[in-house]
Amino acid sequence: MNIYLSHISAWLFWIWWSKMNAIPLGLFHSGKCFARDRMPSFSLPTVSIIKNAAGSKREVRQILNANGQSVRQLLVRAGIGTGADGCLYVCVPYVKGRRCSEKNIHFHQVSCALPRRSFVKVAEGLYVASPELTFVQMASVLEEGALCACGMELTGGYPLDAEFRPDGEVVYVRAPVTSQTLLAAYADRYQGRGGTNKARRVTRHLCDKSASVKETELALLALLPRHYGGLGAKEALLNEVVTLSPEAATIARQKKVVCDLKFKDSNVVVEYDGATHGDAEARTTDSRRRDALRAEGYDVATLTNAQLQSPTEFQAIIVPASRKAGKRTRYLSECDMPRHRALRSQIARYHARGF
Repeated sequence: MNIYLSHISAWLFWIWWSKMNAIPLGLFHSGKCFARDRMPSFSLPTVSIIKNAAGSKREVRQILNANGQSVRQLLVRAGIGTGADGCLYVCVPYVKGRRCSEKNIHFHQVSCALPRRSFVKVAEGLYVASPELTFVQMASVLEEGALCACGMELTGGYPLDAEFRPDGEVVYVRAPVTSQTLLAAYADRYQGRGGTNKARRVTRHLCDKSASVKETELALLALLPRHYGGLGAKEALLNEVVTLSPEAATIARQKKVVCDLKFKDSNVVVEYDGATHGDAEARTTDSRRRDALRAEGYDVATLTNAQLQSPTEFQAIIVPASRKAGKRTRYLSECDMPRHRALRSQIARYHARGF
């Protein structure tokens, strides 16, 4: 008998998994971490058919308590509630008349055929909805702006919590568990209901390689179309590596630098100057990087956290930058502002785990 974790439980698992499988920052910047053989849906055993699923609280409890409670212990380590105060979200085959929920357990009935690699086996008796299926499932839980932020987190490499940081000088970040390409391909193949169309729409606008909550906010507020509440700026790449000329490398004191946001097919860059860059050494490094990019002919705009939080100041930086990059971008009108504020609220609620 098996448990098939879904929805919020699966989302919690992959957030934890990305921390447990942290990667060096250099590997993240290189983009090699997005190779398919590094993605859970391709590197771990998978199935697409739900077989012998635990369909009652009693059956779920049997699996949790089997084999020395190994499954229960794994879920507890992942922050997934299994006790009186927790709630498990699991998938089961559709059976007419089946109860959808019992105390502390939500059963999500699946009646459609699922695409390949829909569930990942992570332990004996425990399968988890793949990151791609998890994203589609979260579309029924989250508003569009929050779903965008969810996708950016799953395809990003956010900083590690202190308890997960390995010793040593090498900086590690959370491992991406999927990519924009994989999310879009899966959503197109998924035939179920409950947010599928929303997931398909959203995947078109996601970016890989967000390195922080603030970079996700910057990218979504700048790049999402206006009907989502974004500025509709030109497409961009996050954390793009630029190889410097010898002269620029002398300025930066390194051969390569990473641009926070670089508009595609242009030399226009937006650098986020956040609160984490408060010490003198970090500010000096940031200054050298910007000077090196300018020496290479890049147009560099700097965005502070205060400017990111102000719709007026944010537009004043992003709109001219997008225009320089080659896209006619308009400032938001009064009619646009309610959607823009709603987008900001949805992103903030997701990052505050307000769902």
